[in-house]
Amino acid sequence: MSAKFMILVLCILTISVKLCSQEVLEVNQIESGTEFWELYDEVVPIIETDTNAAIKLYEDAFHNTKNNFTKSSIIHQLGTLYSTPKQFDKCLSMCEELVKSGVSVFFTLRDKTYPSFTKEFENIDRYPSILEQNNELVKKMNEITKAEYYIQKPNNFNENKKYPLFMIFHGGIGSIQNLQHYWRSAFLNENYIVVYVQGGNFICSIKRRFGPEGKTDIKEIFKKIREDYLIDTSKVILAGQSAGGMLSIDLAINNHISAQGLVLAFPVKPREFGADEIYSSGLKGLRISMICGENDWALERQKEMSVIFDKLDVPNRIVIYPDNGHEFPDDFSSQIVKSVNFIDQK
Repeated sequence: MSAKFMILVLCILTISVKLCSQEVLEVNQIESGTEFWELYDEVVPIIETDTNAAIKLYEDAFHNTKNNFTKSSIIHQLGTLYSTPKQFDKCLSMCEELVKSGVSVFFTLRDKTYPSFTKEFENIDRYPSILEQNNELVKKMNEITKAEYYIQKPNNFNENKKYPLFMIFHGGIGSIQNLQHYWRSAFLNENYIVVYVQGGNFICSIKRRFGPEGKTDIKEIFKKIREDYLIDTSKVILAGQSAGGMLSIDLAINNHISAQGLVLAFPVKPREFGADEIYSSGLKGLRISMICGENDWALERQKEMSVIFDKLDVPNRIVIYPDNGHEFPDDFSSQIVKSVNFIDQK
């Protein structure tokens, strides 16, 4: 083999590595979701007794905040609340304000109208123009968007100390801000390096998907974290809700990431999942915790996974909340602690 050919091969490999590393991005600062979630907690108890008062709180907050995550999230809530008074024109005006400022909103998912209330916009004359502007924003962002991750260091972080790692993936669509809200845990804050991951498929300013490159992106993120931080690789936990739980399972049983355990909130069962797949992966030491709801459309498949894990002597626990569906229980932070303690059992 000639020296010139070897140099060419090395150059190609170097370029490939650089391109791969450019597909993920660590974000050091993100627009906070705290303002919206505090507002949400204030409004929810009011909705059942006084919808108009709830609408007024959301409207006032929309016009008074400069936080685009808050504005976009409020639109999603108001779209549903406006269904009774049929004030969809007012909701579209809020969308238009954001779009004109360069912030895309959630009009479609997989080329279908979504959320459902946006179907009502089709009866408003100016909607096609707003939709076109919004789609152009989404298109441009998808050309430059990468899978992103935000690292939360434990309290009193010591860069010379090895830490266990807790990686969290959103569901079919999601964001880092939503992960931070639902997976908040004083226990994790104290003991783990926590990594919140959002996909590289841009849906709108506050929604992402992992897309077909999701697993590749996550493996690259895991690699970069190990390069940048001292990680105890014997204590890596993968976690996620819904499709994020499915992604966690896939990463573990196919040996993409060597995990100590999985924390799965109402997970979706992977398509390629059975005793043969798990047995052939040669998993050793993996422990799994699933938090589910009795009214979840995915519950039967979740039970099937637990049975398969039992047959293959993969330690697992499944907690089923009698009044819950495809959603987080109110005491989910305590379930995080119980799940980690279960995984840490020898």
